[in-house]
Amino acid sequence: MSNANAAARRKGPADNPVEPDLVALLGSRICHDLVSPIGAINNGLELLELSGGAGGDEMALIRSSVDAAMARLRFFRVAFGAGGGAAEISAREMREMLEAMYRDTRTKILWRDDTARPRLEMRLACLALNCIEAATPWGAKVEVIRNEAAWVMHVDAKRLKIDALLWQSLGRGDLPADLQGAEVQFGILARESRQLRRPVSVSADETHLSLIV
Repeated sequence: MSNANAAARRKGPADNPVEPDLVALLGSRICHDLVSPIGAINNGLELLELSGGAGGDEMALIRSSVDAAMARLRFFRVAFGAGGGAAEISAREMREMLEAMYRDTRTKILWRDDTARPRLEMRLACLALNCIEAATPWGAKVEVIRNEAAWVMHVDAKRLKIDALLWQSLGRGDLPADLQGAEVQFGILARESRQLRRPVSVSADETHLSLIV
């Protein structure tokens, strides 16, 4: 790469330095590297199925697990990976991805939006759903609606696990100093929503949670 091209990559509009989002790039790299081996397993299963060598409950379980893993990688790539701009993700793709992710769980996602939306907008939705996962370890019904200004998510469950500090951090609260890796979505959603000037509203009781972002 020439010195001129290298300089152009490091500069944004009006020669303002542009800092890369290393966390997002790391997410993209991890997802990219994992897609290849899991995709190879998927291709092997397809060959077995075409040749008639696949059958039985064991193969069905493997197929279901591979489908769920591929869907979760796609989900993580949207939620944590780099990318944005004019790229859009269709409502159909979101539904298929979420259905495969949660098919064998006690959680059901009802995606009520029918519009293809920018990747950045879908990123907010995926981060929000990932936060909801932390509150629903025993399963739930999650309804996802998009109004003119924000995502609106309603969660109904027999029981919720609410960590008040985590959920308060999505508004004006500070992140817990002992934030765990499994909770990183709260920090990223808080950062993204503030950068986009998208206020987050949360209300919850023992069995219902509403999240607006």
